[in-house]
Amino acid sequence: MWRDEHGVAMVVVLLCATLFLALGGALVAVVNTEATISATFREGVAALAAADAAVARVIADLPAAANLSDALTGAARSTFVDGAAIGPRPLPDGMVLDLGTATNIERCGEVACSDAQMDAVTAERPWGVNNARWQVYGSGWLRDLTPQIGDAPNIYVVVWIGDDPLETDGSPLIDDGDVNAPAHDVVLLRAAAFAAYSVRRTVEVTVRRDGPTVRITSWREIR
Repeated sequence: MWRDEHGVAMVVVLLCATLFLALGGALVAVVNTEATISATFREGVAALAAADAAVARVIADLPAAANLSDALTGAARSTFVDGAAIGPRPLPDGMVLDLGTATNIERCGEVACSDAQMDAVTAERPWGVNNARWQVYGSGWLRDLTPQIGDAPNIYVVVWIGDDPLETDGSPLIDDGDVNAPAHDVVLLRAAAFAAYSVRRTVEVTVRRDGPTVRITSWREIR
């Protein structure tokens, strides 16, 4: 009889140990998940601020541009650049961003774009031949964007420039030459910030240049 009770006690102990291990594992998983969620939220907030900072930085170069068409064709770029407008860039999460591919995705949603694809009317790009043909205008690390901040978050930013899609000239690589036209000296800037945990935040602004003054006339976050 003693041996039978001893066997039952062992079974109960093993069951309790298994239960405690399962509960402990679940607790660890919950804690890790909560930590990841918290870190992702923190990186998202920092990335959104970084995208805004990148826009503010490249806007400073627009007043000095002889004309905005050079920027729209890719012939002129911001002074905030870290190399060619195509090629690989390492990201904070260990992935690699190919700027050429990323630019095509912004232009038409594909890794390679034809004129027909860029001119297609879609929900995201409803202006047809006047759709913005994005060009890389600025790129680099946030720490280089704000060197005065010694402990800047590890975030990579890219800023694209495109023609105001409200122009109706069918020439997205040329700014409206009529100085009296509403779209003259008006461009779009789209900034994407890449942070840890594969976090990305993107903002788009409409910018109007009035001589030495540049004003943001609209702002939106792209999700």
